[in-house]
Amino acid sequence: MAGSYSLYRCAVLATSTSMLDSILDRNSPIHMLRLSVQMGGETYAEGLDLKAEEFYDWMRSHPEEKAVTSPPDIEALCQTFHYLKSQGYQEAIITTISGKLSETAAVIRKAVQTMEGKLKIHVVDTGTTCMPEGFFALEAVRLLQAGKTAAEVVAYLEKLKPRCEILFGVNSLTQLTKTGGLLRIGAAFNDWLGLKTVLRFNHKGASHLASVQDDEQLIERLIEAIIVMTVDKNPTHLVISGGYCGDYQLYQRFARKLHAKTGLHLEHGIPVSPVVGTYLGLNAVGVGIVERLPE
Repeated sequence: MAGSYSLYRCAVLATSTSMLDSILDRNSPIHMLRLSVQMGGETYAEGLDLKAEEFYDWMRSHPEEKAVTSPPDIEALCQTFHYLKSQGYQEAIITTISGKLSETAAVIRKAVQTMEGKLKIHVVDTGTTCMPEGFFALEAVRLLQAGKTAAEVVAYLEKLKPRCEILFGVNSLTQLTKTGGLLRIGAAFNDWLGLKTVLRFNHKGASHLASVQDDEQLIERLIEAIIVMTVDKNPTHLVISGGYCGDYQLYQRFARKLHAKTGLHLEHGIPVSPVVGTYLGLNAVGVGIVERLPE
């Protein structure tokens, strides 16, 4: 009873860049806060009226056009918070995409100010995105169900941040250049334009790991980086998830080779959210790695 009561008192919300739309069902207690993509003169809420594969189909059909992303709307956020209050929630935990990648956390904090004295809201900038970001929300639910208080959950999530890594191999950096993503992730990749690139991202920021000529080299370098990052880790403590932008066959090649070389199995993989895919571009493939905290 204690666990279910804690979850009733405290809502859990996640931003749509977490890729949770691909794994959660309608009965999930996690509420989604949706970022938007503007393309072709229209605005779409990702995961709601724009699915990932639809977005990548559009990118393939409109290679010269630019998509633009935006954080959740402040008015919509305030409406969500008032709804939670009306449903009897006393607190809320919001896990967000890294502030190094998006202004979303700052926008959410601004909306949270309107609820002062009405609903206690904890905003956790996860320092990451994609499935590692989603893991924060899943852990929040698990801990609340176990009877932890919201404050205890937030303290746990803060300790989780340094234990998250994302590796992505991108086919081209052109999309990053078009969207201004180069500036947003804080690295100058212009020297590598035209090459396939392996990128690393964690709570400290982004870094360049390798520039290669073809997909086979890209896969090899990704696997080498994964081996280095996991060599001294207990496999049972690792949560490893795969993602891709539009090219599932490339992802399958990567997943099969990773399994053959390391024994790691990535299941089927999940398409990256449209907002993140806007910056990675087509034919990107990679993994998120989270090292669980000891119980």
